Amino acid sequence: MSNWQHFLDAQGATRSANGEIAFNTQQDSASQAAANTYLTELGYQGLLAFDGPDAAKFLQGQVTADVRELANGYWKLGAQCNLKGRMEASFALAQTNPEQILLRCHASLTDSLAQHLQKYAVFSKVTLNDASDTWRRFGLWGPGAAELVAAHGKRPTMNTGDAHSNEGLVCLKLDEQRYELWVSDAHAQDLWQKLASNCALADSHWWQLEDIRAGWAEITATSAGDFSPHELHYPLIGAVSFKKGCYTGQEVVARLHYKGKLKKHMARIALSAETLDLTAAIVDSAGTRRGALVMASATGDNNWEALAVIPDDDTAELFLATGDTGQPATKIARMSLPYPLPTADNNPEG
Repeated sequence: MSNWQHFLDAQGATRSANGEIAFNTQQDSASQAAANTYLTELGYQGLLAFDGPDAAKFLQGQVTADVRELANGYWKLGAQCNLKGRMEASFALAQTNPEQILLRCHASLTDSLAQHLQKYAVFSKVTLNDASDTWRRFGLWGPGAAELVAAHGKRPTMNTGDAHSNEGLVCLKLDEQRYELWVSDAHAQDLWQKLASNCALADSHWWQLEDIRAGWAEITATSAGDFSPHELHYPLIGAVSFKKGCYTGQEVVARLHYKGKLKKHMARIALSAETLDLTAAIVDSAGTRRGALVMASATGDNNWEALAVIPDDDTAELFLATGDTGQPATKIARMSLPYPLPTADNNPEG
């Protein structure tokens, strides 16, 4: 067991098999989260480091995002697609210096993504390493987040979408009061203690709920290859560039963007259930499969919020299938996303 895990254990943390963390002191409800500032650890996510003079050039030819924008002090969401234009991984990118880019993805995908990209990295001046134990990942959100980052992270004034890096800390501003921090292992315990003394500790699934409410779907090993960027609204959240040039799957993604007319897209939904199986199908009243879950988070009292790819036509009632348990299917309710949705896929966002 690592020193970092021992450190968290001493604070009442427990880690699940998939890397998610829970604390003895935790949020009681989603409404409570809105009134407090929270800190969580994002060990369910992994980190890959791309080092060398060709790091940006290499990734530019592999992913949907325009990697060149990282040099301007921004962080970017993006995806790595297969030849069919389906997402094999999703991630966030930030540049620490001109010859290093860090890529954060779900920990279930770090090995497969590294193995895939390594096949092409040998042709560039870039080295690829798993940096998950070199950099720790924190999530910080709530009304006091910006003040805490300024006081303890020593960050300059940041706008949403900015990334700043120095002294073993990479700070990503996700929203007005929401930050993702990648902290070198040598500084992680000290920064955690400073932040934790001024806010509450929260289970990592509450951070996932923030992603769900932001409409940011994350691909895991379970969903790799299942969805296109358009189905998950990646063009709408700035995770796909249609001006950057070629990458694997680019022709399919571009054709769908300019000429395609998908009938299913991601929606935010609510439902009630004691437990939730992400592999369960979404069906209509006749039991016909109509969609699939992408990610979900409990909000308390057997209530859940989730992101799911379902038909754009909202006239039919939809349910979460329960398999052969004999239990009635769970009705789902559509909820709003925080960004405007296009009426057709052939409306270019740029």
